Amino acid sequence: MGTFACYTGEMDIPEEKKDCFGQQMMKLLNYGGMMQLEQVSLFGRELILLNPVELSKEGKVNFWYNYFEESSWESAGFDANNLTFYSNKIGSCEFSDVILAAYMLYEMYIEAPGFTECNGEMIDPQFYGGWLNHILGTEFSMEKRYRLWENAEHIAFSRMDYDDSFSKEELRDLIANEFEIAGGTELADLLYILYGTETLETDHIIPGSYPDDVYRCKKALISFRKINGDHFLESLLYFLQMDRSKREKNTDTNLALLTELSMFLPARVFVYLAAEIDYKPFWELWKEWKDKVYHDERMKQYASKKLQKQRRERRTSIIPKIRTAAFLRQDNWFTFYDTPKELIGKGNYYLSDDDRIFWWDGTDEVVISDEMNTWLTELSDRHRRLMDLPDAGCGDQFKGADFIRDFIVLLDEICDYYKRIYPFKTMFYDFIQNSEKKEYRAALGLLQILYEENKEEGKVIKYAKGEWDFVSKNVTQNIARLRLKRYLSVMANVKMRKKYFHF
Repeated sequence: MGTFACYTGEMDIPEEKKDCFGQQMMKLLNYGGMMQLEQVSLFGRELILLNPVELSKEGKVNFWYNYFEESSWESAGFDANNLTFYSNKIGSCEFSDVILAAYMLYEMYIEAPGFTECNGEMIDPQFYGGWLNHILGTEFSMEKRYRLWENAEHIAFSRMDYDDSFSKEELRDLIANEFEIAGGTELADLLYILYGTETLETDHIIPGSYPDDVYRCKKALISFRKINGDHFLESLLYFLQMDRSKREKNTDTNLALLTELSMFLPARVFVYLAAEIDYKPFWELWKEWKDKVYHDERMKQYASKKLQKQRRERRTSIIPKIRTAAFLRQDNWFTFYDTPKELIGKGNYYLSDDDRIFWWDGTDEVVISDEMNTWLTELSDRHRRLMDLPDAGCGDQFKGADFIRDFIVLLDEICDYYKRIYPFKTMFYDFIQNSEKKEYRAALGLLQILYEENKEEGKVIKYAKGEWDFVSKNVTQNIARLRLKRYLSVMANVKMRKKYFHF
């Protein structure tokens, strides 16, 4: 049991788009918080270091941890050489969201049918495509999803080995219930296949409309069946195999109406009506016949030019952008489950850009709140005052030969008390290499102070027992713990660190 995701089509990226695709994949994994973990053992302590996903020398990356979810899942990975992506169990929170966005990137790039699925169900591309458009600056639309017939074929043919076919639920998922946008003859055909055409006999049909032509075809096929008896399907296939010129020259009076209709109706209409009349499974029959029958019809335009334009514009409209914090926001059934009474009334925790300061680069991708700016300014003042004191306000701690030991001990104690507070690998080695500089020693002195002065408010972390994913985010993301995590993020983001702490 568990949650699994996949892309159902071929993962063949066009040659001219491969470099761009690889870069975009790595960017979405990075900004989505996917991390590799590295363990360090020194002085009898073991630390876990965070390392944002990056390609190895071989052009591959494997990962299993998400910075925002703070949970490990089964390994996932990307090979930039052949542009393949894989995943195993993905959970149902931030890790899952980013994995599904990765598969959605394939769906948006590849013209051939294929869909992002989670536990066998198609995923709505608007949410994931919206984040891709934001983070990558792309202009993806849902246009591919509205190629209804080839999509339905892809789904139905891929399920036949499992005695399954295209379902009503899959049609709804395919078009995200946007029947007005999806309207047209392909949608009508799929609805007739799913629900049958019995209502055509009682409906008020407008002459010259698509339902009228389908109904005329049905009546012609019923007459054709009476003539051919047990050879009905065999005779129909013989007719449908004729190319346009042969059909036009056909003088068989029994085929006159069928010939007329075949000039503008797709062969699939004849096949699904025949399957209904003869009680045959349509998709099995269509898979056998589709490459044998004609495809030279000249379709009528049943919709007005105005309606066609409206549908085309809406199908190709760019999916609205969704900012990263909104994309990764969690609000499912378990998110705030069993919040302890100490935290009730303080408001629920939702991810904000303040929690993404490691990714701050001066652009509007990460927008720091006024509250966060005030807090960092205050910390900067405290840091400066510590540097003005003898030994950077740290006494003998964080100085000389004992620096590395004291540094590791402090990080280990913070992680032990607040749980899953891991420093970034770059920050860890940067501080070790600059142990003699008072700016770094004062920064660790301030970290020690924050660790101590937030203990009382952060003690609610004691409720984080058992499975982390089933603990209320109000507990795991309590403000005291967030202060430590955010401070370490600032120390790891050199550009932001210089902005506030000037080193």
